Amino acid sequence: MNFVEDQGFMTDAELAYAAIHHDIIHNRLPPGHKLKVAELRETYKVGSAPLREALSRLIGDRLVVQQSQRGFRVKQTSAEDVQDVGRVRVMLECEALRDSLAKGDDEWEARVVASYHRLSLVERRERDEEQLDELEARNTDFHEALVSASPSWWLLELRRQVYAHHERYRYLSRTTGGSGRDTPAEHAAIFDAAIRRDAKTTCALMTKHIDLTTDTALHALADQAKGD
Repeated sequence: MNFVEDQGFMTDAELAYAAIHHDIIHNRLPPGHKLKVAELRETYKVGSAPLREALSRLIGDRLVVQQSQRGFRVKQTSAEDVQDVGRVRVMLECEALRDSLAKGDDEWEARVVASYHRLSLVERRERDEEQLDELEARNTDFHEALVSASPSWWLLELRRQVYAHHERYRYLSRTTGGSGRDTPAEHAAIFDAAIRRDAKTTCALMTKHIDLTTDTALHALADQAKGD
């Protein structure tokens, strides 16, 4: 299914941006992949001008790089990069969590409860590859709900960008199979601490959760290097 089909009233540039962003994060456009405008036009069914606008936004997000006279490529991955991304994500996530837990009202709490419930339901199911997209969407919704009461637009925007880069590494790490983690238990512990408004415990659990993702990605990159 074409990602852009059900996106409502968006401009062509917005559609292209959303679709390419999605495919980069999900490693459907892998690290280092050359992004040829003619091929992208055919794949995403949009014109050259909207595509170039979308690619400019993706350069700003640091997901695409432009090489002089050589066009566009998906940003490469590295052990150094994922460690840096993971470290910065911990900083931003914990700051946003502290904000959110302190300022969250009943509506925020209801949003967290609902998003966790939807995530826990899908985590208990047997899943095929296609259903993993639903799990990932609900996982993102849960993490966003937790920080959604923070009043800082800049904090949430920076967190969103760094979260996307960390997610790209998490998708990449799937290629090595299971990590041995009990991710549902990690989410349950984070949820319980957040609902108690225990910022110290929530941040400690979230830090461990993010660090485990970083470690899994590092193992995946090392395995990938051995196979090259």
